[in-house]
Amino acid sequence: MNEAPIGFIDSGVGGLTVVKEALRQLPHENVVFLGDQARLPYGPRPAEQVVRFTWQMANFMRRKGIKMLVIACNTATAAALSTLKAHLDIPVVGVIVPGSRAAVKATQTGKIGVIATEGTVRSDAYAKALHRRNDQLAVTSLAAPKFVPIVESNEYTDPIAERVVRETLTPMVAAGVDTLVMGCTHYPLLRPFIQQTMGENVKLIDSGAETVSEVSVLLDYFGLANDQSGVGTRAFYTTGHPGMFKEIAADWLQLDDIAAKHADISTEADHYVEDIATPGQTIVVASSNKGKVAEIAEFFANRGVKVRGLADFPDVVPVDETGTTFQENATLKAHGYAQQLGLPVLADDSGLMVDALDGAPGVFSARYAGDAHNDAANNAKLLAELGGVPAAKRTARFRSVLVLAHPDRPEDDVVAEGSVEGRIGTLPEGDNGFGYDPFFFVPELGRTLAQLTTDEKNTISHRGNALRALGQKLDAK
Repeated sequence: MNEAPIGFIDSGVGGLTVVKEALRQLPHENVVFLGDQARLPYGPRPAEQVVRFTWQMANFMRRKGIKMLVIACNTATAAALSTLKAHLDIPVVGVIVPGSRAAVKATQTGKIGVIATEGTVRSDAYAKALHRRNDQLAVTSLAAPKFVPIVESNEYTDPIAERVVRETLTPMVAAGVDTLVMGCTHYPLLRPFIQQTMGENVKLIDSGAETVSEVSVLLDYFGLANDQSGVGTRAFYTTGHPGMFKEIAADWLQLDDIAAKHADISTEADHYVEDIATPGQTIVVASSNKGKVAEIAEFFANRGVKVRGLADFPDVVPVDETGTTFQENATLKAHGYAQQLGLPVLADDSGLMVDALDGAPGVFSARYAGDAHNDAANNAKLLAELGGVPAAKRTARFRSVLVLAHPDRPEDDVVAEGSVEGRIGTLPEGDNGFGYDPFFFVPELGRTLAQLTTDEKNTISHRGNALRALGQKLDAK
């Protein structure tokens, strides 16, 4: 998960000012940026529409397997931050609170100005955030609707930009503020003209740059920081024309190797959708057994894959295991749950096969002592069946068959198998396992499966071997 990228979304190229600061402060992190240039500006739009557009960007990013989402747009932050934070299970960071916090620290006179889009000013989000910290502050807000088009048209260094900035900020100069929040991530590209107009004694606050400092803290707090060496990867997407985007991005970020790609997000859901991620990013394990789910989650963690179990879906209807082989049962479960949940499902059917019992318990391993019995009862029956069988003839193996099924592509099942050899002991040993693990002795290790750590078990277990085989098949695809 730590190598998963941080996602940055904006209504256009303005969010690149946040990305620029991220590349400076967090050079090891992998970054994905999406600018919705096709539908800018967001400022004049109704808040409800901005929320829908923001969800479409967020859902696009979720498909990229991001570990954190930065809403690098003040208008989108004001409209959609609360709903995204309420629904997503990754950290979501907006730009308004960090900018407000920095302004409160910077002001000496208590007079703070905010320039932003019409939408942000209309929401009063900055004034509210500032007054939550100090209700004695005098806050002057001013909409600057002409700034965004100038930046997006790549005219932010032209004489016309200087004139527009000077004319727009006349009321703010008259307000006598000593601190000015640039409450739109496009505005820092106009910083030289803004500073010139406001005067050198006015402190300019770049809300985007302040946001990256908060991102850095949250990465450490949640244990998400990428500890890889070297420069991270960068991917850039725009809903507009990649050529124009690349020209601005290359100039602002001072990068020569930017490869901007067009993204069509019109078909993305404009609201929260449960686990929208595609296979390879999120899978559901067709089991409520916490031990099995944890074992699979541990293996897939290094691949950046989120794993959930059936316990997370209390309304799911159980799928009957009526097959006569491990693969038949795994296929029934994978297809049955994938169709119900509309998500990729990894189903495992595995069991213990004892040579002295002609391969039993086999597909009945989980219910060897009957449907209503537990692990202890299953183990008791196994030991009773092996009563009098000498140690040399208590050879056995665990066998696992995995089937990964996609709800929309039932013909594309990925099937993998794995096994581990051992013998059945007479006394349980170890407490780091479940099922028959405490009695399954691995001769070459001199320990039972229940005496191994999770990492050790994944290295040699039947399910670990099957998962590795599955991984190889997924990589090949």
